[in-house]
Amino acid sequence: MNSYMDMFNKKMNLIQKKLINDRGFKQFDDFFSVCGSYAAFISVSDIEEQAYVFRASAQTVREAWEKAKSNALEFICEENFNPLWIKADITMKGEKQSLSEVITKFSKGYGQFFRRGISFDEKLDAALIEAEINANALLDYKGKKIEIDVLNKYLEENDLKALAELPQNVILFDCKSVFCDEKNNVYELYAEGRNAGRRKIAGFNKDTALGVIMSSSEYLAIQIDEEGQFIYGYYPTVPEIIPGYNIMRHASSIWSLLCAYRITSDKITLNQAERAIDYMIRNMAYKYPQREDRENVLYLFEATKHEVKIGGNAVAIIVLTEYMNIVGTYKYKKIATELGNGILELFDERNGSFFHVLKYPSLAPRDRFRTVYYDGETVFALSRLYGLTKEQRFLDVAKQATDRFIRRNYEQYADHWVAYSINELTKYVPEEKYFKFGLKNVRDNLEKIYKTPTTYHTYLELLCVSFEMVCRMKEQNLKCSGLEDFDEKKLVKTIFHRAEYMLNGYGYPEYVMYFTQPENYLGAFFIRHDNYRIRIDDVQHFCGAYYALYRNYEKLDALRD
Repeated sequence: MNSYMDMFNKKMNLIQKKLINDRGFKQFDDFFSVCGSYAAFISVSDIEEQAYVFRASAQTVREAWEKAKSNALEFICEENFNPLWIKADITMKGEKQSLSEVITKFSKGYGQFFRRGISFDEKLDAALIEAEINANALLDYKGKKIEIDVLNKYLEENDLKALAELPQNVILFDCKSVFCDEKNNVYELYAEGRNAGRRKIAGFNKDTALGVIMSSSEYLAIQIDEEGQFIYGYYPTVPEIIPGYNIMRHASSIWSLLCAYRITSDKITLNQAERAIDYMIRNMAYKYPQREDRENVLYLFEATKHEVKIGGNAVAIIVLTEYMNIVGTYKYKKIATELGNGILELFDERNGSFFHVLKYPSLAPRDRFRTVYYDGETVFALSRLYGLTKEQRFLDVAKQATDRFIRRNYEQYADHWVAYSINELTKYVPEEKYFKFGLKNVRDNLEKIYKTPTTYHTYLELLCVSFEMVCRMKEQNLKCSGLEDFDEKKLVKTIFHRAEYMLNGYGYPEYVMYFTQPENYLGAFFIRHDNYRIRIDDVQHFCGAYYALYRNYEKLDALRD
């Protein structure tokens, strides 16, 4: 017990030095004009359990701080609690506002996107920091309300007085915050805005990208069981495993593991990817009876939905060609080719479109169109397959489908798979019309991507893969109208902006400590506006995005302002 007390005191001294620094407690004086009180919060976690939040309010910051420390220390001693992670917050900025205005504000935004603390009384006795508000679903974003029963349940669980009724006015506040990890590393956190609660970094660099690639790929590898199937995902604030399964997302998650392996050379990552590939292959079905030494038509089927998706065949090809390239084998060449045959059977050469979904096991038609993503995935896969087999038929279909992308203005979808497909196709067909379309696909979406408030992961893939294409055009001196006027600096600026902003969805300990069972989500990625969803394809897209940045980092950094 004394060791935990000593650990707490050591960490708190480090935190206080960073939090208070040479400006002292006076730096918080501005908050006094709001309500006459200050509040301090100390969150502690042993990494296994959701953080406990200890708070205190007083007429001076020092008094509130000492009370909060005392409350936390008392708990640690009584419960013999291991305070591996500690986060401290002190109110520093705030204003009174009507509760109706607050509800209007958070109702207009994305779920879990209201990033300020709320006090439901003027003395700050019922003050809650943003992290606990959102991680415990105390705001009903969809219902556009605050349920007093839900709020009171949380207040009572935290030894706070329940409210007889919701107040007409509340106090909104931001905090100066510091986090100390299990190794006694101390980080100052952003105090306000969409970055609130995340550690400050000097600037996004190659090591930052490598760190998130390593941790997110490790997370994915751990999710694979002995049969090769992933744990599909979690809602970590409940906690609740996401039901169902999606074999396409299974396949794409393998791809990110393979990409990560290119960087890390981690044998466990490769072994787990191979196990997941075996599972993927067991979910494939031949259209015709097998005959020795004869090619067949092969489909990846979705057992839970009883259907075949053309995108499934496409992603499976991408995975198998990636694996063969990494390992230096042709082990899956026949399977990849037969999956390609399945794609060609779903191609309509009259207009360059693909039929998207079949019923399984009958293979009867189901949906001519399901999602635009399947089209880009399929062209990417066919281009990859041509690179493997050199069979012209695959390249011809990829070209015809891309011609349709151009006619149908596919740049409107800001689709990362389209960027992957154009980058891959132009390696074999360096025609101006395809390069021009690839430039348009990124240029027309730059402004929207830069301003997007969510950590939408696929945008960074689109940006980095398009940058790769632009570099190849310049290195090979390929002519294309529009390239001379293309704002490469703006593209690079947007890439680094999104790369750092997306860290707001990264499983830093200062974020996941407020989830149940935080150690399970450390180093993964979450989707804040869907109840912090952590699903394998979410992690895959983040990991893939940072991998695309990492492999182009030196070129990007050379153009960085």
